[in-house]
Amino acid sequence: MKLNKIYNFFYYLFIRPKIFFPKKSYSLLGEDVAIKKFLKNKKKGYYVDVGAYHPLEGSNTHLLFKEGWSGINIDVSPLSIELFKMLRPNDSNINKAISRKKGPLNLYFKKKINMLNTLSEFQAKKNFPNGYNQKKIITSTLNSIIQNSKFKNKKIDFLNIDIEGGELEAIKSLNFKLFMPKFICIELHNYTKKKKNFYLKNNQIYKFLINKNYKICWNNQYSYIFKI
Repeated sequence: MKLNKIYNFFYYLFIRPKIFFPKKSYSLLGEDVAIKKFLKNKKKGYYVDVGAYHPLEGSNTHLLFKEGWSGINIDVSPLSIELFKMLRPNDSNINKAISRKKGPLNLYFKKKINMLNTLSEFQAKKNFPNGYNQKKIITSTLNSIIQNSKFKNKKIDFLNIDIEGGELEAIKSLNFKLFMPKFICIELHNYTKKKKNFYLKNNQIYKFLINKNYKICWNNQYSYIFKI
């Protein structure tokens, strides 16, 4: 590996996220601690992380990985997946965008690796008011990726989805009869405290999961964990 490439990996893995020592939580809002508690420190569980972004920074699965878990990490950024391949070589690390159907869609992005990159032009305008780049990419479905992985015969212990406005399309691309996740962490946005209950009852992701017999078991700000 060339010296410049080695520096870039070291920079994106440790310097930019400022992670040099083990932490109690790697999530933004404590999601990983909550999941670990709900699953009672289960060893060797199985996660699917859609919009995985980074193996350490803001990760809802790294704490589980340290407990012996493994799974599938999916992100639209090639650089993100290269980082996962370095730190989680035994996971399935997939450079893809997820949607309900396979096919070409526009990706709106600011940098090679960014939490806010999205398939939603509306979300891009909101996230990047000073402008953004776009390119055409080919999407895949969760079903397709899982069925072509070494985890195809396993039930999902923890499904994490964070793809900036594309969550509903992604979750609808999963066959729940085959893969029924025990816990799902997903973001629900666009409400105030006064209108929170009204918004949740009318939120399409909420209604979809409630119809699948899920219930909310944890929430912090816009981040929600559902359990079956």
